[in-house]
Amino acid sequence: MGPLEGIKVLDLSLYGPGRYCSMILADLGAEVITVEIPRSTGKMFGMMTSDTEAHYIGLNRNKKSIALNIKKDEGKEIFYRLAEKVDVILETNRPGTLKRRGMDYETVSKLNPRIICCSITGYGQTGPYARRPGHDINFVAMSGILGLSGSRNGPPSYIVSPMIADVLGGTNQAVIAIIAALFARDRTGRGQYIDVSSTDGAVFYHWVHAPQFFRDGISPERAESPTGSDVAWMNIYKAKDDKYFTIGCFEPWLWGNLCKLVGREDLIPKHFGSLEEQQESYQALSEVFATKDRDEWLKALDEADVCVAPVYNFEEMFADPHYRDHKVVVEMEHPKLGKVKMLNTPFKLSDTPAAVRTRPPLWAEHTREVLGELLGYSKRKIDRLMKDEVIE
Repeated sequence: MGPLEGIKVLDLSLYGPGRYCSMILADLGAEVITVEIPRSTGKMFGMMTSDTEAHYIGLNRNKKSIALNIKKDEGKEIFYRLAEKVDVILETNRPGTLKRRGMDYETVSKLNPRIICCSITGYGQTGPYARRPGHDINFVAMSGILGLSGSRNGPPSYIVSPMIADVLGGTNQAVIAIIAALFARDRTGRGQYIDVSSTDGAVFYHWVHAPQFFRDGISPERAESPTGSDVAWMNIYKAKDDKYFTIGCFEPWLWGNLCKLVGREDLIPKHFGSLEEQQESYQALSEVFATKDRDEWLKALDEADVCVAPVYNFEEMFADPHYRDHKVVVEMEHPKLGKVKMLNTPFKLSDTPAAVRTRPPLWAEHTREVLGELLGYSKRKIDRLMKDEVIE
């Protein structure tokens, strides 16, 4: 039994941040019903709604899938019936969209006072940019993260999308807030509305630079080094075989271990030295590291108790014994594709484990099941709704 066993989630989102959020809730045991846009509307977004597409497979395990045309009166009525039955509604529309349709929190909370509604948007529900469209690259730019990436001698360097603002700023904040709201509901008996801004969430991760800015009024700047770091003790180095690895030696004893290993104890006093000293140390270490292959250095540095890790590509990453031991990949049987691989849940709870329990659904696979078992609709009524293109 997962920790969210018994919690029902209705997911109206089509894009990554919402689908990723409901996937995490499903991994934790919630029953998630995704609402797809019917094919008959001609407004499907294939990357997220084709049941054999990689993103669909990766984001929809442990879920049920229905197709519902909420622009039709009977489709909206089905939504209201579902809202009475579920605990959480998740959506990623632009602010005001659901209110215009009569499907906003104010409306559904009258039907179900215990409902929790969560909206994930780029800039939140209020403010000058609330209606502005955007994607991860726009949000990391607004949050100051992009402005700190790359070398100051070139343009900012975009971090791989959409990991930062979409997931850390949006998805993770939504998961935390939803679980907190469920906990609060146990005490108050009332649901509530959650406004998640991916941009605000990304700003929240400035736990190192923001306090320094608040105290000293000094803005952090991009590094001069092309690696994005100007300190020798936390940087990226290239080995003889042209493979890269990272060093992280913030603690003085770790820096000392590194310098002793490479025979450069003269660099120990320059650990937190000036920019010129950092450049000197980086150059000295780069010359040493260029004498052996990466795997040789990984072994030697690991044995010397130095914080080291390889810069992996995907093939190397998934072949690493650490990830094999931690079972970060699961394999399931898919009715159209045969065996498919997915990332496993990272949440490890001893008594109420999270798990990948069921394969990603086929598109709209559970429409009949949800309407029949959860809402009590007869087969005849479901058939008629299918014919009228209210559901698929």
